Amino acid sequence: MKTAHLTTMKGHSFCPTASALEPQPLFAVLPGVPVVNAARVLSELLSNLDESIYAAAMGERAMSAHDAWLAKYTLDAARAVVSSITESLESSHASAAQEA
Repeated sequence: MKTAHLTTMKGHSFCPTASALEPQPLFAVLPGVPVVNAARVLSELLSNLDESIYAAAMGERAMSAHDAWLAKYTLDAARAVVSSITESLESSHASAAQEA
């Protein structure tokens, strides 16, 4: 399977803004982004969490509410990217299996 033509899939959203009864996300992964580029951004998103989590784990400082919210939103964004990439890979794999 070649990844050069794989792109992100539509519909993976994050950051709900409405009530629990009517979730309305503020952000979404856009379809059509090459998965290699999306994976690179995913790595950068996760790298942004490293310093504050490491400092908290080492007891150098407590994780503040600000750090916790930053981690939550960053992880939500990362999860949306992973879901989009995974769906693209699964779709490509299913297509390749049907062609075989």
